[in-house]
Amino acid sequence: MNRTLLRRLGVAVAGTLVVAGLVAPPAAAAPAANQAVAGTVENLGIPISDYLILDSVQGRDKHGNPMLYGSTYVASSPGVTFFAVDARTGTLVKQLTMTGSWGGYHTVLGTDGRVYLATQSGDGLAHLWRYDPKTEQLGIVATSPETGIGHTFFFGITAAPWGKLYLGTYPSGKVFEYDQETSALRDLGVVVPDHLYAKALVPLPGKRLFVGGGTPAFATILDVKNGKKTDILPSQYAGYSFGYNASVVGNDLLVQMVTPDIRVLRFNLNTPPWQKPTFLGEVPQLAGYTVLPRSGREAWAVGTCTGSTSGVIRYNLATKACTRISDADWVSGHLSELRIGGEQWLTGIGSKGVYGRVNPRTGEVVRQQLTLPGSPTTITALETGPDGKIYGGTYETNALFRTDPGTGATTVLGPVAKGRTGEILSMTSTSDKLFMGSYTFNVVTAYDPAQPWNPDSAAGGNPRDLGQFGDQQYRPWDFVKGSTGKLYLASGAAYGQLGGALTRIDPATYQSQSWRHLAGDHNLFALAAGQGEIYVGSTTHGDGVTATGDAKLLVFDEASSSVVHSTVPVPGSTWIFSLATGGNGKVYGVTSDGKWFSFAPATRAVTQLGAFPLGSPLALATGPDGLVYGTTGGSLFRIDPATDSLTTLANVGGSYYRTIAFDSSGRVYWGSGASLMRWTP
Repeated sequence: MNRTLLRRLGVAVAGTLVVAGLVAPPAAAAPAANQAVAGTVENLGIPISDYLILDSVQGRDKHGNPMLYGSTYVASSPGVTFFAVDARTGTLVKQLTMTGSWGGYHTVLGTDGRVYLATQSGDGLAHLWRYDPKTEQLGIVATSPETGIGHTFFFGITAAPWGKLYLGTYPSGKVFEYDQETSALRDLGVVVPDHLYAKALVPLPGKRLFVGGGTPAFATILDVKNGKKTDILPSQYAGYSFGYNASVVGNDLLVQMVTPDIRVLRFNLNTPPWQKPTFLGEVPQLAGYTVLPRSGREAWAVGTCTGSTSGVIRYNLATKACTRISDADWVSGHLSELRIGGEQWLTGIGSKGVYGRVNPRTGEVVRQQLTLPGSPTTITALETGPDGKIYGGTYETNALFRTDPGTGATTVLGPVAKGRTGEILSMTSTSDKLFMGSYTFNVVTAYDPAQPWNPDSAAGGNPRDLGQFGDQQYRPWDFVKGSTGKLYLASGAAYGQLGGALTRIDPATYQSQSWRHLAGDHNLFALAAGQGEIYVGSTTHGDGVTATGDAKLLVFDEASSSVVHSTVPVPGSTWIFSLATGGNGKVYGVTSDGKWFSFAPATRAVTQLGAFPLGSPLALATGPDGLVYGTTGGSLFRIDPATDSLTTLANVGGSYYRTIAFDSSGRVYWGSGASLMRWTP
């Protein structure tokens, strides 16, 4: 599943919400003048540097040797690594820096023998890179002319047998045609209006192109000769988020549908070009992201045969015969065939940099870990653990790190759940466990620092993978412990879906209850705990979809399990970034348009505090001293709830929402990009 669609968290400006009976919040007196205090700022270093490999393709070097080509992927990296790996031995032959690139989802071999990479980039433009094995030169050969639409990139790419490449874009949902001979880039337009993602691209006979994307899902055949579009998605799949990947085996088109689950649809192409392909149903054995045609009816693929675990399989579309060949930890993106000593092998590179090849006849598997440079990964969550140490997670790794306040030393514990990707987005602690919410699928894990590290979903796992929570939920945006000891998780809905959820979890039994649509179609983004109440901030922002209205502040009563109060704290604001409860019970909130407000639980009164004096605030957290701490892009600050006065503590900003924690000495820790910072009074 796509791992970067949310990364450009742009905020759409909505009109002011008009609600019958809404009383305008009182205006506040100007906050006390900002003061600066003495303190020591330390950079404790970069906890995790890492990379992913999302795709690689087999080509030939200038001597004719089979090579696997691709690039690392670390969104927000200043430059990832292009690599060439000997397909027979797994030896890393070449590394080149792709300056400014963050890596991409897909790599393709052109009909000209050159390697093309569609990547994300720090400049926010959609670039196409090309590596020529003959000259060993790497560089950008085309850039989308689209500007002024936010961060854009080529999401999908495919090579057609008629000498053209086709590139699908985000967020315009357009398809571009690239001529390998002239390097001309032709705009073929938006595939489906109001759909942001054009991702799954497969050339079809008759100079046609299948295009799948979202959100919500679409599956369309585009005739590149005349621009005619034919929708082929059966109506029963219209509620899915994406047509995410696609492939052709013989006369069959296979389309992977994702979210709320994964389905692979099968269409027969043996129809006249002007007619729709015939929908033949689902292929439950296939996962859909890696399919390599073996013959007109058979394919090598990643999937699950009945009675076996997931892995590389041989599947026959005619007879439905399914044979498991090996596991699939060394497969990400393309799977390739090659011959070694007269034997046929399949080869690929996994997402964690494991080169592998398997002999389908014997089942022999050869693996080798590639050594490639990692890139600093942005801190996405911080929390003080039950042992008093500082725990955190970083972007794309789903890994947990621990920092010892006494020594400042950091230990990377590793991924918190087997077989899951994404990142930890929120955390909270009880007296004995650390609970973590991870993207994707709103997964929760529980970790006991006093027990040995042993990630598993079974009893005894530590961290224990508790699975997915909530109905069609995807991003666990905030996590708090209520005054009753129960845990509350605020989440956003899956791609193309509306309606976030609030989930309550018993930390002892792991039993849960979830409530969706508490704020209508809004997602739930920010939480703070009060006495018997949970304060919930909403956002209209979703993945590939936007709700209407202004951001709401909800009061959820723990005893009755219901919303007992709802208000719009800042009319015109569409996103409450963060909430925190001061030691005196006053609740503070900050919005995406740089405003801040306070809420008095006893009277339900909102006080608008106007534009935040230090720049747009991002994160808030309550310190052990009862004061509220926070970050902007350029500072660490403190709010005194008694006076609303602001104090600048450091001129080093933060970069994510849940990245402030405290130790027992009153020191403040926060994430500034990939670096862990500490402020000592």
